Amino acid sequence: MSEQLSPTAEAADRRERLDELVYKELWGQIASELGDMPPADVAELLSHYGLGDLVHLFKALPEDQKPDVMAELPSDLGAALAEALPVEAAADIVNEMAPDDAADVLGEVGDKEVSSKIIEGMDEENAADVSRLMTYPEDSAGGIMTTDLVEVPASGTVRDALDAVAASDEDDEHVYQVFVVDPSGRLLGTVSIQELLRHKEEPATPLSLILDEDTHAVRSDADQQEVAEIMAKYDLPVVPVVDGDGRLLGRITHDDATDIIREEAEEDLLAMAGASDEEIGNVSAWRSCFYRLPWLLITLLGGVVTASIMSSFQSHFALVIVLAAFIPNVMGMGGNTGLQSSVLMIREIASGSGRRHSLGRLFLHELRTGALMGLICGAGIFLCALAIMFATPSGRAAIATAADKTALTAACAPFAVASVAGLALFCAMTFAAGFGAVVPIVLDRLKIDTAVASGPFISVMDDISALLIYYGVSLALLARILPQVQP
Repeated sequence: MSEQLSPTAEAADRRERLDELVYKELWGQIASELGDMPPADVAELLSHYGLGDLVHLFKALPEDQKPDVMAELPSDLGAALAEALPVEAAADIVNEMAPDDAADVLGEVGDKEVSSKIIEGMDEENAADVSRLMTYPEDSAGGIMTTDLVEVPASGTVRDALDAVAASDEDDEHVYQVFVVDPSGRLLGTVSIQELLRHKEEPATPLSLILDEDTHAVRSDADQQEVAEIMAKYDLPVVPVVDGDGRLLGRITHDDATDIIREEAEEDLLAMAGASDEEIGNVSAWRSCFYRLPWLLITLLGGVVTASIMSSFQSHFALVIVLAAFIPNVMGMGGNTGLQSSVLMIREIASGSGRRHSLGRLFLHELRTGALMGLICGAGIFLCALAIMFATPSGRAAIATAADKTALTAACAPFAVASVAGLALFCAMTFAAGFGAVVPIVLDRLKIDTAVASGPFISVMDDISALLIYYGVSLALLARILPQVQP
């Protein structure tokens, strides 16, 4: 019995064999090695190589495999490959791709003269479809749709629809329904393949009798995230795209929705870190610095403000220096609480449920949650502070100093200091939870990307607010002690 490799081990083994063949420039063996693999797997392997080796590897592929492999490559890598190939060869390959995939690749080509020449070398109909798709913003429904679809007039019958499906160049797995339009091209509804098969024994049945008019169409200028949300909400395998007058332009399939969700998740993840998705594939350190530095400068500014606050209050902590030991705890817990609230609120907004409730209701929920967590953690730090005061030499020295220099007695000094730490943590976490929740809500109402709220902005503001709260609570105690300092 042969040993079965895991998919990861198999991919690594295949990559190792391919590296050896590339090193020896055995392009003929490479063709046989990759020829039977699914295009997605071939694209994954090829994406690990530099442009020079990529071109040689791509040329070694069977001709009928090249369009599918280029479609599976990242669009920026496919664009670089299209530029590196002879224009005639690139035009032949792109011509065999789905219009939306071709538009994605050619839209990334840096030299617009090259992309224009490639389009000129395509079939007239395909060139027109690709050129039209390239006019839409890449993150809109028009930018991600494909013009390949099965369209039947309203006067058609079941036989007409089945004949149209049979004559379509679409892969069978990608045909879910036929779109029924009026003479002006306006979408009237859809008929599923399953419904057509039910009536195949009655081929003269008018489509108008089995037409599903409850169609969730999207406009070409709709944002891609809105499209993905609609498809997920109604569990749609495909959604039609129409213009402002309701005329059918194209369709978006579930695999496109999956790509959208992944792209949006990547963008949000990068935004949370203060980076940009435009850095992906960019080898320029200056370019990366340009995208990241503004957020780091905000963090630096926040650090300067924090240092200034600490410096201003330093003299007030001379007598009860042990209070300074709890500053990192208060700042860290406040920052984490704010980050939790902002991330959860962003998730609520992204799923749509956050927009169905009032701002006040969402804010109060997070505020109550923060207060409850602050109460529990505040009690914890109160007990920890007591233990430190009694168990460590510096704690016992602070107790003696407080008893000697202030109105506090040695018995109550530990409890007073511990109360400051506990109360300050409670206030800081409560404020951070409310602040972390309200910022994404406000940004969403202002139509600003909420992902930036959970990045450096929230962290810096929570640090500053936690420090101010801690010093405020501490001074509320010290104000009653310092006037009674013994000379």
